[in-house]
Amino acid sequence: MTWRGGSLPISLMPLPGEALQSWIGAYARRLHATNSAFLDAIGLAGARMTQMAVRLTAAEADALHRATGVPQQALRAMTLEPYDGLAVTIHPDRRRLMRPPAWRFSAARTRYCPACLAENTGRGPVFWRLPWAFACLTHRALLLDFCPNCHRAPHPWTARRLGPRVAGVCTRDSLAGPQDRPGRRPCGADLSQAPALKLPEAGLVLPAQQRILSLLAGDAYARPTALAELKQLYALAWRVLRGLHTLADQAPDVVRAALIECGGVLPHLTDKDVGHDAHNAALGTTLAHVALHPGHRDHDALFDWILEADQSLQQTPRANIGKRAGRWSWSGPALVERTLARLDSQATLHARLRYASASPRPRWPTLQADTIIQRAAFIPSMLWPGWTMRLLPRLKDRAKLRVGAFRRGCSSFLLLPGGPPELNFERVGPLLDNGQIHTDRDSVERRLYCDTDLTPLASTLAQLAYALDANGAPIDYARRRATFTYASVSLDHSGYKRLCAQHGWRSGQGHRAALLQWYLLMLLTGEIHPPPSGANTRFAFNCTEFRFRAPPALRAFLRQQAEDNLARHSIDEPLTWEPPNSWVTGATWPGITPTSLAPGAVRDLLSTVTSVHEAGNALGGSAEHIRLYCDLADISTTTPSNAIGNLSNQLTPETVEVRQGILAPEELRDLYENQRLELTHIAQLASCNPDTVRALLAHDEVPLRPRPDRLSPRPDITRAWLHREYVEKRRTMAELARERRVSHYHLTTLARGWDLPIRSTERRYNAIGHLDLPCTPSPAMQAVTASPTALDRLRTIVQIPGHTSLAAAARAIYDGRDSALRQRITKVEKAAGFCIIDRSTRPLAPTPRGHDFLREAAEVLRLADQTRPKCQ
Repeated sequence: MTWRGGSLPISLMPLPGEALQSWIGAYARRLHATNSAFLDAIGLAGARMTQMAVRLTAAEADALHRATGVPQQALRAMTLEPYDGLAVTIHPDRRRLMRPPAWRFSAARTRYCPACLAENTGRGPVFWRLPWAFACLTHRALLLDFCPNCHRAPHPWTARRLGPRVAGVCTRDSLAGPQDRPGRRPCGADLSQAPALKLPEAGLVLPAQQRILSLLAGDAYARPTALAELKQLYALAWRVLRGLHTLADQAPDVVRAALIECGGVLPHLTDKDVGHDAHNAALGTTLAHVALHPGHRDHDALFDWILEADQSLQQTPRANIGKRAGRWSWSGPALVERTLARLDSQATLHARLRYASASPRPRWPTLQADTIIQRAAFIPSMLWPGWTMRLLPRLKDRAKLRVGAFRRGCSSFLLLPGGPPELNFERVGPLLDNGQIHTDRDSVERRLYCDTDLTPLASTLAQLAYALDANGAPIDYARRRATFTYASVSLDHSGYKRLCAQHGWRSGQGHRAALLQWYLLMLLTGEIHPPPSGANTRFAFNCTEFRFRAPPALRAFLRQQAEDNLARHSIDEPLTWEPPNSWVTGATWPGITPTSLAPGAVRDLLSTVTSVHEAGNALGGSAEHIRLYCDLADISTTTPSNAIGNLSNQLTPETVEVRQGILAPEELRDLYENQRLELTHIAQLASCNPDTVRALLAHDEVPLRPRPDRLSPRPDITRAWLHREYVEKRRTMAELARERRVSHYHLTTLARGWDLPIRSTERRYNAIGHLDLPCTPSPAMQAVTASPTALDRLRTIVQIPGHTSLAAAARAIYDGRDSALRQRITKVEKAAGFCIIDRSTRPLAPTPRGHDFLREAAEVLRLADQTRPKCQ
């Protein structure tokens, strides 16, 4: 027929979601024309169908609209333009496809569902052209990429002059036509009859395809979120496909289930990238969907396997956490954070802090040095007392814990999260005036946390650091460190003397003044400073005691003095401050949470204990936990301390200006007469000396109870008897005290007065005093068994002869601790005064004097094995 322009006489409306190529091909067949003839007829002569399917120009959209009546917006929706920047990438000038933002795409390839082609007379949706299309949700089948006959992309929507005339067949030129019939002939295979893999409705592939459809169908506001998830899916998917060729035997069960669902065939890989067929897209996207979205039981196990598969592709055997997480940076921060969290257990403390990998929200370090310097102003040189209590493990009190170094190390670690790599632990310390860098770091990692999980420490410090960046702090510690020193801190000595007179304390001399100045400086800067120049050797110990034993009235006076110092320098800040507890979540601290302790209960406990170690044991912590709580809550024990100069005074009652609380006349009389408390107990409650209590009672005319008679001399306790039983027979002092019905202190005092050596004791009985020895031990045996580990020493030394070397002996009898065994032998020989083991012989043998000593030791051990002491 003849058509003179305008609307076409025959109308064919597009199907919902149909591709432009599919609609134009169907329209051309309806008009008994080819695609090119159809375009020529509507005024688009020379237009290329492949370019129009990608994006329509204004002239093309207008011509199609005028000829068919289909709105231009609907026409553009049939092209790939709506998916530009999301599922595909269109070259801005040439209208051709480039590599998409996520996944791999091969030019104009169109996948297809045979059942859909059969139902829709060969027509299909534009979705088939996207790299994320791999399954038909309507027929629950895997899409096909190639013609089953010619094994090439079929081009099912092209109406050609040479045919075929029917829809839904392969229009590619046949490569295997008869040689006697030259010319280009189409393949002609019926694509609707191609075999397709059926997918289970309750399987894994169909939900993954449904998720992709929902992401691609979102509005413009949801595109950034959708693109971010597509990038994450692709980052996971290509690692899954690669990992199936390297670590398939280590994959979790969900990988095998997805592989079976997709036909049980391993994915095809190219030299540079994963394959771009529907099978690869289905398998990779399905497992990526499981690894990305929680809900499946193998969700975490699959992600861990993907990480290991990714590592197996690297040339370096074991990259650090930063390099491994950095490989995910292209996919966005979400997968980077998750990767950091999963790799946290493999990282060092330095890396765990820098990437905050142990915290609930790991993050890539992007902060500049200026931000870290600003954070340093919010941090004291030593970690806040309350947070130290939380992070300090509940270790048994022992020497060289170096809690001060631990606090300095934690403050320095607070400057690592998010910072640049050049600001490592060694370089951030000077920002806080922390100079002993290696010591502080060792105190944190290798001393206090040597047997403790570092995760709570790494998580807490990282969260505190970022919270300080977000919220700041009300105290500028950098200014205080620069302002307050021993020379600049002022103390009202007159006010202090008045306070002493008010409570009946000695004001002390220069040592006490330096001690008060030290505590004042600690309040102002939050730091325990070293002793001032000229301080005596006991100054540091007295400072530690002062934190536990300073009376509340003296603490209140010093706090007021600290606030006066702040006002004098025009610093409008709170005296002390700590980050709130809500800044850190998801951490189980190894120490004690301050809010879990009731101040009243702790105050009552401190009124009954005699030492800080006793208080620490009662609360299930260490002595330093108690000192830190005293610093935090401004409480202390009521027991006076000689270590800080004995705050009590022996002034007469007339010189005491104020008598209040315990020392009030009525209260004092009630405690002494009605409650029958001893003078020492009342003095402990009042933080004063018993002589002061006695003087006050005499002033109030309260009759004093007579003192108990002292222990009368005992003619049965003589020096000769004590030397024979304690020194020669090696009996314990406690056993002898029970035998003579006197106190342990009484016998010890007599022994010291008679110049008898006092043996050290320990909880486990390990001496030989309970043995009924046939004769007095030799001087060498007496010296060796003077140790509290006497029997252990003897059992070790008698087993040495006969071994080929000391190293062999250590492996056999000393758990392989060669150096420890050598030290024990050296100590035994040093105590005996001669060499017992001859090291030059093979096997090892005793020296002549050592032979007699070992024979005597064997006899002692024989008697010890026969006798089981009931004493400790």
